[in-house]
Amino acid sequence: MKKINFVFSTKLTFDDYVEEHSIALRCIPPETETQHIVSCQLEITPLISTNRTVDAFGNNVTSGYIAKPHRFLDFEVRCTAELDKTKRRTDFMPCYSRFSEYTKPDGALYDFHRQIKNDSLSPLERAKYYSERLHEIMSYETNSTTIKTTAAQAFAQKKGVCQDFSHIILSLLRIDGIPCRYIAGLTESGGETHSWIEVWTGECWRGFDPTSVIFVEDEYITLSQGCDFGDCAIDRGVMKGAFTRQMQLVSSRITVE
Repeated sequence: MKKINFVFSTKLTFDDYVEEHSIALRCIPPETETQHIVSCQLEITPLISTNRTVDAFGNNVTSGYIAKPHRFLDFEVRCTAELDKTKRRTDFMPCYSRFSEYTKPDGALYDFHRQIKNDSLSPLERAKYYSERLHEIMSYETNSTTIKTTAAQAFAQKKGVCQDFSHIILSLLRIDGIPCRYIAGLTESGGETHSWIEVWTGECWRGFDPTSVIFVEDEYITLSQGCDFGDCAIDRGVMKGAFTRQMQLVSSRITVE
């Protein structure tokens, strides 16, 4: 078990004023069998009143509304958490077996799956094996995809980021009928948010990082979970305004006791 203190911040800047801005944040980590939240504080600027709910996937959702014109939105989370990945989560949902918007395979992904399929492997071993084979033909490249890129699109161009590696492995595992889910969170190395997957073994969830091709240990902090990125976006917003571009700066600082 590890006790981790982290600060996670996001700064959004718009190139013109926006107003009537509704936000939904999934940045407060959930309490689960593998992570205990000792303390957590969220600050949002401009200062607004907020409402906290829990969505169907067990994510903490903080919603708020900014009526007046503004050109930026900042939020920062300060948390202390105790992580213990030797414990097991069992919150199974049937939807994790089905293809989702981001993970629906095309012909190329089906062909790749046929080439590498190995029914002798367990679900978790298969996640590792598929990731190893994917890295033979696909490279990690920042800014090569967007938050709207699907597994099929990233696979077609053979480059992407953690979100894309996670979506592709989810797609391949779901072709096999293996339940699996997308996780958004932080790692001990800090920096921006990261994504990985969890695989249902038949009894519990086990974490695997397709980008680094390693099993998830105590340095991984879950912020949100779902079928794909669409269920796990850390921040979403709808607003009015003449702006044409927004800039986003994300950072995290993590210390281990």
